[in-house]
Amino acid sequence: MPKVSVIVPVFEPGRLIGPLIATLRHQTLPATERELIFVDDGSRDGTAARLDALASEQPGVRALHIPNSGWPGRPRNVGLDAARGEFVFFADHDDWLDPYALERLYATATEHRADIVIGKVVGHGGRRTPHLSLVDRHGLSAADAPLGLLTPHKLFRRALLEQHGLRFPEGEQRLEDHLFTVPAFFAAERISVLVSHPIYHWVQRPDRQNASRRRAAPDAHFGAVRALLAMVDERTEPGPVRDRYHRHWYRGKVLLRLGRRQDPDYEAQVYTAARALIEDCFPPRLDEKLAFNLRLRAKLVRRDDRTGLEALAAFESGLRARARVIRARERGGVLELTVTGRLRRAGKRAIAVTRRGERLRWDPPPELAPAFGDDDRDVTEALDGQVGIVLRSQRDETEWALAVDSTTHVPAADRPVFPRVKGRVRIDPEHAAGGGALPPGRYDVRVTLSLAGFAADTEARNDGAPFTITVPLARPRLAPRIARALRGHTRWW
Repeated sequence: MPKVSVIVPVFEPGRLIGPLIATLRHQTLPATERELIFVDDGSRDGTAARLDALASEQPGVRALHIPNSGWPGRPRNVGLDAARGEFVFFADHDDWLDPYALERLYATATEHRADIVIGKVVGHGGRRTPHLSLVDRHGLSAADAPLGLLTPHKLFRRALLEQHGLRFPEGEQRLEDHLFTVPAFFAAERISVLVSHPIYHWVQRPDRQNASRRRAAPDAHFGAVRALLAMVDERTEPGPVRDRYHRHWYRGKVLLRLGRRQDPDYEAQVYTAARALIEDCFPPRLDEKLAFNLRLRAKLVRRDDRTGLEALAAFESGLRARARVIRARERGGVLELTVTGRLRRAGKRAIAVTRRGERLRWDPPPELAPAFGDDDRDVTEALDGQVGIVLRSQRDETEWALAVDSTTHVPAADRPVFPRVKGRVRIDPEHAAGGGALPPGRYDVRVTLSLAGFAADTEARNDGAPFTITVPLARPRLAPRIARALRGHTRWW
């Protein structure tokens, strides 16, 4: 029995499938211990013949053909029914894998007895991916597994899927990935998160025609959210775990989809469907656990103030960040970095607050002021300034998130003032890559600034120049001279 079966739904990929085939053929997991199952969903561009030729030339490669279904669920299920591996991994035809991916995923699963292993995903071509953890984690359950990326590009124990009859919904189904992955989380006894090495490379297609980016019919999208909420309710009691899942979709799949200025008729349909879903499924008590900016969105929807919602969304879309390095020094082989910054809009500082006794009130721009009363603007306990810092490889776009100690400074004055956030981080080149050593290369320091949930990201700058870090091919083992700041550039040597 193979250790891992890789299942790939395929539909007319053209040349985009080349990197995936190459990286699957050259995995460090021996060919005798893996099988590659390509399920062609009725391609008419010569893909079927190419896959048949690959299967005839390469041991352990199978090409299956089905009539066009128009969505990845059916071909994934066909591949899963045909799989013989102890574990299965789902890949998409326009992405690719790190050469060590399958070996590392399998080793993690066996060492930690994991039913699911969530690997580090790297975004390419402008595709952004969330940072699921700062270090590898093991022994998780559905209660604490990361929810930031519920795609199926993970390692699943096949016996788990068979035991619980887990399959993808077929036909055109929005959020079909979530509808498969979430019940798998609840079925799993142990879940691991592997972020110390890149695993899956997620590519933004040049034509931006990835299926997940196609505009969804509002009823289909919000109907899928309803199904997910019901799925979680069937598996949980009222309480923190259920609320955690509900808030995840409330934030990302409902509130953040509102207020966009696109096709007016389409946006009107989105708003109507979202408002009905909120009234039916998200009680007001959940609003209090949201970040301040999303709490404002929820208030506007519940008041049926679509004009205010669009103005708030426009305000947020115009936010930009400016961050600068104010300190960089080496201590004991570790670079200590301090970054500070503010959110800006149209070149001016954007997030203002006013003190009223012991309380802080958000001071919105004039176009938003009529939408919110004094109680709405109270941000005393919700200002929550945060600095997120990642190192992004200039060679391959891999990002490494760092642990940052954030503080917020609010000037003392009776007039509107603009809070500033500051982040301190210790960058140890031997442990900065998810707990492991940073690969050699040059890294941009990227910063996300957040105040009251309002956020934007930017590059860190020093003396007007981008601040970068270089890790050389070899580092001396004893007493290394590790940091020397040179006008926005720090080199380990």
